[in-house]
Amino acid sequence: MLKIAYLADYKENSKTIINWLWSEFGNETNHDFYEIIIKHSFKKNTLPLTFIALLDNELVGTISLWRTDLISRQDLYPWLSALYVKEEYRNQNIGKKLQNFVLNYCKNNGFSNLFLYTTLDNYYEKTGWKYFEDGIRYSGQHIKIYKKEL
Repeated sequence: MLKIAYLADYKENSKTIINWLWSEFGNETNHDFYEIIIKHSFKKNTLPLTFIALLDNELVGTISLWRTDLISRQDLYPWLSALYVKEEYRNQNIGKKLQNFVLNYCKNNGFSNLFLYTTLDNYYEKTGWKYFEDGIRYSGQHIKIYKKEL
């Protein structure tokens, strides 16, 4: 059975989450970035927040809710960030369930919109996200910004 919970309640999984995010989204110089974000996501009443997916008590995925995930668009708030599902558990709707968990959290906490950015094509559209506009990362990389009205 899939359970989604605050990482704050399962801090023993922090190193695994940091390494997943760094391996998936980082580079050789920014491991500390992911470590700091995760270590600052242990308060349940403020952002950033990190949630984990456990399948029969095995850690299989994670997702975060951040104040900003795109420095050039700090006017947009909050951001669904760092969605990751272990490769052998992909295509089992775990990513969708993690997204829904964050969406419900946002609705219950008074947010009216949620944003994300991605370089993926046709993934977030399948779960109802709407293209908002193009954006640019700090590195100069062009990305797509998506919005979900809550």
